[in-house]
Amino acid sequence: MPVLALCALSATAQDFDSKPAVTIDNEKEDLHFTVGARFMADAAYYHNDFTPMQSGAAITDARIRTSLTYQDWYFYADFGFGGGKFSQKNIFLQYAKEDGKGGRHAVKGGYYNDPAGSMARNTSLGSYHFISRAGASNALGEGRELGLTYKYTNDKFMAYQGVFTENQYNKEEAGFNGIVLAGRYLYRPISDEHQTLAIGGNIRYQHVGGGVREKNVLKKTLNLGQTMETFVDEDEQFVSCSLPWAENVLDAGAEVLYHNEKFFARGEYMYKHVTKKRDSKTLFDASNNNIDTWGTLDAWTAANPLRSNNFHGGYIEAGYMIFGNPYSYDKNEGVLRGLSGRSLEVVGRFNYTGLNDKVEGEYFSAGRNQYYPNGYMEDWPYSSTSVGGGAVRSYTLGLNYSFNKFAQVMLDYTYHHLSKDFLPYDKDFHQVQARLQFVF
Repeated sequence: MPVLALCALSATAQDFDSKPAVTIDNEKEDLHFTVGARFMADAAYYHNDFTPMQSGAAITDARIRTSLTYQDWYFYADFGFGGGKFSQKNIFLQYAKEDGKGGRHAVKGGYYNDPAGSMARNTSLGSYHFISRAGASNALGEGRELGLTYKYTNDKFMAYQGVFTENQYNKEEAGFNGIVLAGRYLYRPISDEHQTLAIGGNIRYQHVGGGVREKNVLKKTLNLGQTMETFVDEDEQFVSCSLPWAENVLDAGAEVLYHNEKFFARGEYMYKHVTKKRDSKTLFDASNNNIDTWGTLDAWTAANPLRSNNFHGGYIEAGYMIFGNPYSYDKNEGVLRGLSGRSLEVVGRFNYTGLNDKVEGEYFSAGRNQYYPNGYMEDWPYSSTSVGGGAVRSYTLGLNYSFNKFAQVMLDYTYHHLSKDFLPYDKDFHQVQARLQFVF
């Protein structure tokens, strides 16, 4: 590959609920207001077998960050301008109290990360040690949602649970904006200022509420996907799927993290189960308005089968501090902090994302992007329940240098191996990315 000449400006946020750097204090009223900013621009070069990706550079994120503290109350809000568009990011109100026994109780409400969305998604991208989070966490994990949570933390435990809604504005074409119950739980057998071992899991239930009206039937669709662990070209066609008639979603995951002053290792496994439901009788009646009728409801149902789907993925990451301030852990959020001060580290990661759920023996036509149940193409085919969203194995090596607690540069090389029936000529992807970041 040609040498990549990169000139990128970027800034990472600290952990999403950390205070920005500039503080304005009103001691008389016990008010403390902070303001900060974040800016990200990345550059990337891509080389793959067949379908092109668009190399180049882009401003991938820019934010204004604010917070207000009054006694035990804390309000945080940040607003993004990345991609040339205004967007609402985290905005929440939190009440937290120490119990005098080493524990901390916190109630939070607003728009912020789902606790069961994975350890990676609960770690700010600005505190991450790679340019992108692992692909599996983006494809199978969840991000920000509108909700209310309660969290208890001490040195050994964290219990974080709450209720959310899937659409923060209730702007659904039909139906309602759904409901989510989620929780993340950690046990830390080792927890001191030098090292941490945290083991945990998460579970999430979602009742899908919103969709569209199709032949007078509410059709709810769940879309899953990830980019190729990059922000310059955010095309999700390589690893993605659409699941019509989605009704309920069950997510479960396991995680482990260890760090000492010079080394960290962490990983997650994620599983997603999607159940489906539809009003077959109404759809069958609507299909009888032409000469190509199925005759009976049983025949129509057999020709249009419906089944649940299962997907899974995970990643393993590790890093070594060549020089600089030691790694540290945020026990209240259950995540590894980012670099601070002048530091140099090397990192590596393996990720697997599986969005294939295919029925054995079925035939796939790439020209029609369709599976056929009987093992060959038929003129009047029965519908297939196979999902060919793609499976990818990704290997990343990275080098990160922090000038100080505000500025950092990052360089990543990633190799992806893709398996997707619809893109049979796309197997091998190579990409080099860089970032220079600043935050206050």
